[in-house]
Amino acid sequence: MLELFLIIHLLICLLLYVLMRIHILRCSRMIMPLAVFVPVWGIGTLLVLEIRARGKGEIREEVGIEKLLNNDEVYRSILMEEDTTEDRVVPLEEALLINAPSMRRELMLDIMYDDPEKYSDQLLSARTNDDTEVVHYAVTALAQMQTRYDVQFQELEREMVRRPEDLRLTEDYLSLLKRYLGSGLAEGNNRRIRLRRYAALLKEKAGREPDSVSWRYALAEAELELGEYEAAREDMEQIIRQWPAEESGYLLLIDYFAQMRDRDGIDAVLAEIQKQQVYLSAAGREKVQFWNGAGASETGDGTRPRTEGGARGAGTGKGGHHAEV
Repeated sequence: MLELFLIIHLLICLLLYVLMRIHILRCSRMIMPLAVFVPVWGIGTLLVLEIRARGKGEIREEVGIEKLLNNDEVYRSILMEEDTTEDRVVPLEEALLINAPSMRRELMLDIMYDDPEKYSDQLLSARTNDDTEVVHYAVTALAQMQTRYDVQFQELEREMVRRPEDLRLTEDYLSLLKRYLGSGLAEGNNRRIRLRRYAALLKEKAGREPDSVSWRYALAEAELELGEYEAAREDMEQIIRQWPAEESGYLLLIDYFAQMRDRDGIDAVLAEIQKQQVYLSAAGREKVQFWNGAGASETGDGTRPRTEGGARGAGTGKGGHHAEV
């Protein structure tokens, strides 16, 4: 009896999936794992979402017609209220901090059936929420995102083995690695492995395009995260030598000296920025102002505090000198 029930359940799930593929059903295909692994209730949830999706579609169509017929401010404001999850990111962040379970769950569902990758930061923070249902939604969405990335990596890697001379595949792989590493999904040893692969491809790319500051900067940034400090510093100094008017090399070198706890190194970079009159973006000005403020602070006896790394001379270059900026 149980076997017959499972067979019927799987056939229904297969039929529902086919209907989704041919766009007869409007709800998202991401609900299918729930429908397959939670008999009866999963299919019931799918049907509820289908009814919701059809209802929203009818409402959007009706309001769209009204907008064409009437320019009244009231109707236009109703259309604005139909905006989807993108405008609700801030409410989600707030909802995760307050005791409002119904709001949290509703917003998490909206994100799951919209585009979870756009809200990866919120989903990552939701994993530690005290609401177990919110945690379940977040973990499910993140697992689906991870699976999609894994499939894309596997497909591209197979193609790169078949066509190693096709540089477009390398470009696609680099772009995918950048998105994946920036999503926050990669953690621990997995992140380190992907980051090493990313750095290796960036090194090849920077060698092929020596006049591109962006590739050299991305390489130095990856090496800094990997803890390959000597290689990272060489790339930073090359950026400064080759593009002295660009802020990127100076700002990254400040990060390097900060990790080395070398206050004198940071001061040398700040002085060089001022000497070269480097144009700074808003983010660059904020970083420079922060370190200038930190450097201006004094101890009780009127002397500037010296960090442990600075006292040891950490982060100095060959021959004991600071960066040649």
